[in-house]
Amino acid sequence: MGPTQPVNFDLDTVALMRETLDEAWARLRPQERAATPKSSLAVRILETAAQGERDPQRLLDAALSELAR
Repeated sequence: MGPTQPVNFDLDTVALMRETLDEAWARLRPQERAATPKSSLAVRILETAAQGERDPQRLLDAALSELAR
């Protein structure tokens, strides 16, 4: 995959992503928190939002998708 174009998020989207990250982190069990960097959840949320997704549940699902595997 080549270099990506920078993505700018408006303040509402940044707030949505922050809330989604907090929600995703809160849903993890303690042992999952110990094994999962919070930044990895944030990256999945950012990548999904950069593709245009703004639905909070879909962003949450994207953040937690790796844990389901």
